Amino acid sequence: MKRRAFLAAAATLAPAARIGFAQNADDDVILRAMRDELDRSRQLRVVGGGDNIPYFISYGLSDSSSFRVSASFGAALLVNRRRSRVPEIQVRVGGYDFDDTGHIYSGVYTGSRFDNEWPLDDSYAALRESFWLATDRAYKTALESMARKRAALNSMSAPSDKLADYSPAEPVKEIAKAARRKIDEAGWQARVVKLSAVFDSYPEVLSGGVEFQAIQGTTYLMNSEGTTLRYPDDVIFLFTKVEGQAPDGMIVRDFVSFQGIDADQMAPEPAMREAFTNAAENVRRLAKAPAGEGYSGPTLFEPAAAAQLLAQLLGDNLWVSRKPIGEPGRTVNFLPSEFESKVGSRILPEWIDVVDDPAQTQWNGKPLAGHERFDMEGVESKAVAVVEKGVLKNFLTTRQPVHGFSGSNGHARMPGSYGAARAAITNLIVKSSQGSPLGDLKKKMMDLSKERGKPYGMLVRKLDYPFSANVTDLRSLASSSTQSGGSARPLSPPILVYRVYADGREELVRGLRFRGVSTRVLRDVLAASEESALFDFVNNAAPLAYLGAGGYLAPAAVVAPGLLFDEIEFELPQEQLPKPPIVPPPTA
Repeated sequence: MKRRAFLAAAATLAPAARIGFAQNADDDVILRAMRDELDRSRQLRVVGGGDNIPYFISYGLSDSSSFRVSASFGAALLVNRRRSRVPEIQVRVGGYDFDDTGHIYSGVYTGSRFDNEWPLDDSYAALRESFWLATDRAYKTALESMARKRAALNSMSAPSDKLADYSPAEPVKEIAKAARRKIDEAGWQARVVKLSAVFDSYPEVLSGGVEFQAIQGTTYLMNSEGTTLRYPDDVIFLFTKVEGQAPDGMIVRDFVSFQGIDADQMAPEPAMREAFTNAAENVRRLAKAPAGEGYSGPTLFEPAAAAQLLAQLLGDNLWVSRKPIGEPGRTVNFLPSEFESKVGSRILPEWIDVVDDPAQTQWNGKPLAGHERFDMEGVESKAVAVVEKGVLKNFLTTRQPVHGFSGSNGHARMPGSYGAARAAITNLIVKSSQGSPLGDLKKKMMDLSKERGKPYGMLVRKLDYPFSANVTDLRSLASSSTQSGGSARPLSPPILVYRVYADGREELVRGLRFRGVSTRVLRDVLAASEESALFDFVNNAAPLAYLGAGGYLAPAAVVAPGLLFDEIEFELPQEQLPKPPIVPPPTA
């Protein structure tokens, strides 16, 4: 009765053309249920007409199985298996030029919903029911959002440069095989336990958890424009967070992360063991190292650290979001890109080019984690030359137009805010046309420090990115970044940072943060190294890609050379430190 009541009260039927599909689409019950319910939804015409007619409908479904293991000091803590189907249903009312998105309450629904649980069985009838209920809720949400948006616009002046709310996209059709390879669950569980036992030999390590997750999924996407996609959507990652404590109470840490889109891309166990051992050694050395002190001067980022830095300063600012329409007297939570007005301006030295290339699968024989063919809006992902000879040329875009860019280049990789998707990097490749050996850059850094009367220069070998500390530390970092005039987004602190003296001696120091560092420093890069490094990570839309956070996962990679900066400022935060343990750790 509820189904009939909804249809009778909300819509009448009108003819609509059926979308054509590849023949093997009928072999997949999910695609059939999508197609048939989408055909029916596309025929809906609201009584009264006007701007309440759906002009765009999209059905997405992520069908995944996950296996998770965590361990600490040689003992398993958790073994978990999960199967889920997560929908992404979108109904837009109005038209491409003006629809229900872009308001601070876009996507907010105040009514009841009945599509909370999705069937795991391939039941055609149950899937049709779920798509119908989800479409009902999405449509009602769009109607509410449109009403709020119109009401808000009635109380404010119309903008002079009105942008369209959505851009059309060429339909794509690809139905790939959805077969899944079997994960060796027992083997991975044993491996994780053995790797966590590495920390048993280090009394300085107070916390050494290891976590492994394998998520094997199939993504389905179908929309009213004619796009039909089915493709494998897997991600596998393993990481550890290692913590210790210095005698003065300061927490010191390191982390290791491995990720890929296939089990064959994961590093072999000996390489993982070596990396975990190095992390434990780093914590041991940091616990004994002196605390750093304030510094401003020449700084060299080795290639791996430079890639981590550019993933934040460059990568997080290559997408532009639009400020939503607000309500009078209400603050809008909005963080613009630091590059928003910089197209055509120099943001890097003229000898540096940057391209984001989702089609590239390897670099120097190593797999690139950011490889993908389609984004979450069903647009084919394209290579984008974002920086040419130091000048910002392009942004990574979605189907929400922004100033100067009306269409998508296939980089919608995360759910966004206010009814729009969020763009993100895939494989960010940074190239320098005039590199020098890393050893020469180190010598140049020391010479510059001497010329300026500095007792030492600074060498950064590793940043805490993805961020491995706790949420309290993250809040403190964000607060200090705002107060120091740095990036609008917090910048991860260095983990391995060294004072380099005139004789070449390196001294590890702990506890430092960057001060006042933003995208502006990229203009002042003095030199780049001939050597480059690959840094890959799992982007999860959390601040600083917070390690282990949930949500949507978008593997990404950055390839970059080492970078010598004319001036980077560091500070030692003045914070209360916890007391070290009173009793020493137990012996085996």
